[in-house]
Amino acid sequence: MMHSKPIAATTTEDATLLANWVELAYRCLVSRGLDAADIFAGLDIDPVRAQQSDSRIDSFKIKQIWDMAAARTGDLAFGLTAAEVAFPAMFNSLSVSMSASESLLDALQRFMRFRRIIDSTCVNTLEETEEGYKFTWAPVQGCESNVGAEAFVAALMTLCRWGSGPDFGPTRVTLSHDLPDELERYQQFFNAPVQLQTAENALYFSRESLESPIVTANQQLALVSDQITADYLARTSHADIVDQVHSKLLDFLPQRIVSEELIAEELNLSLRSLQRKLQEKGTSYDSLFQNVRRELAVQLLNDQQLSIEEISRFLGFSSRSNFGRAFKRWTGATPREFRQRCSE
Repeated sequence: MMHSKPIAATTTEDATLLANWVELAYRCLVSRGLDAADIFAGLDIDPVRAQQSDSRIDSFKIKQIWDMAAARTGDLAFGLTAAEVAFPAMFNSLSVSMSASESLLDALQRFMRFRRIIDSTCVNTLEETEEGYKFTWAPVQGCESNVGAEAFVAALMTLCRWGSGPDFGPTRVTLSHDLPDELERYQQFFNAPVQLQTAENALYFSRESLESPIVTANQQLALVSDQITADYLARTSHADIVDQVHSKLLDFLPQRIVSEELIAEELNLSLRSLQRKLQEKGTSYDSLFQNVRRELAVQLLNDQQLSIEEISRFLGFSSRSNFGRAFKRWTGATPREFRQRCSE
């Protein structure tokens, strides 16, 4: 079963948001007739800096924006406004790689890998269920609001609809809050039944809706954008060690010279320090190495122009048979079976 462990829902002093996401909040305010410049000035947010795509903004200040907007408009479902003003670069290079993914499942898996480019304290899970897939979200205490979290989900849904069509939606939605007056509005937006006062915020999707190919797919563009996103995360001043290792693996894996010692040297760490830092994050070099191999294998097998032999060499396997055994361990299918299923 595919499962992504949620990040702990705690705030940190360094919690930040991507400036592009702040621009989306600004557009929401303007679209609803609010004085966005005044609100930004009152929270000491520099609008010029907020328009610089590579800059980061304090998460707590953005929480205040969303909550203030909801209070001034009297609209507790204000976050849905994000769908009306969403723009292609709202998630920086991650928007591009998600839009260029082979399927919406591929896009959401990319989001789970790189979500910290948007919010350094994202709390999300993506897991397989009997009916298909489930995506969850939770506001981080002290950094995010329910309104802001729903704005993010509304923007994410919009990005998915750009690739899959305007009728795309989950099979059902569960929300932890109780807004009975807005129930019909939520149902219209998600194009699905919505249940309130539940244990978690979640979108449930059918297998077909997420696994079907999307019209904007471009495997080469997706891979290039992945590298840009990984590089951005790695050079952020407070970049997570996991992001840094992930970026270096993407750099060196095609050259087939990658090793734990090399990655440690590239990050100016001793081997023991690297191992300790990764252990503190609940992972290891070998786990990250295999994850990157698996992610790239799935992406590359969707490219029918690449032979399985070429892909196995690209991923650093000594033979095609070794690649086949590893891929079946990861996915339950051989590379050939997986490729045939993707082309159906």
